[in-house]
Amino acid sequence: MASNSNAETIINALQAGDSHAIEALYAHHREGFFRWASYRFEGNRQDFEDAWQDAIIAFYQQVIQGKLLHLRHEVRTWLYAVGYKRLLNNKRKLKRILWKDQIDDALVVIDFEQESVDPEKIKFLHAALKSMSSQCRELLVARYYQNLGIEEIQQNWNLKNSNTTSATLSRCLGRLKDCFKKTFTTFSNG
Repeated sequence: MASNSNAETIINALQAGDSHAIEALYAHHREGFFRWASYRFEGNRQDFEDAWQDAIIAFYQQVIQGKLLHLRHEVRTWLYAVGYKRLLNNKRKLKRILWKDQIDDALVVIDFEQESVDPEKIKFLHAALKSMSSQCRELLVARYYQNLGIEEIQQNWNLKNSNTTSATLSRCLGRLKDCFKKTFTTFSNG
C-alpha cells in the first residue's frame, strides 16, 4: 500500500470519495509511525496518536482540496514528515513551558560564576533577570546560555524574521542592563 506507485491510487480513491482508502492508510502505517517516533521523541502513545491523526487529516485535506495531486515519494514518507513536524512543535512548546517553570534554576548556572566576578553582582544580576518579562528571560537564556542562533530562536519563538529577533534580543539585553544598573545603584546608595 505504501509504495510510490500506490500514492496515485490512494489520492484518486480519496478524490472519488472512498473513505476506506484513508482508513486503510491510517491503519497500515500507524504502528510503524509509533515505533519510528518513539526512537526520536520522548512521549507517550497518546502524543504519537495525536501526531499521526494530524498527519492523516492533513493528507486527507490536502488531497480533497486539490492541493496534493501527486507525490514524488511514498505516502508514508509524507505522513511521517507531517507527524514529525507535529511532534517537534509539541516538544518546543513543552520546552518553553518547562523553561518558564525552571528559568530561575537555569539562570543560576549561567557562566557568571567566575572567580573574578563579584558575588554581589551575581545576586543583582539574578534580581534584574527576575524583574524582566518571562519572554525576555527566555530569549536571553536561549541566546547566551543555550547558545542558540538567531534563526533557531526566530523559529522556536515564531518571530517574524531574523531582524525582529535580533532587535528583540537587543531590547531585552538593554532592559537587563538597565534593571541591573538600577538594582545595583539602589543597593549601593541605600
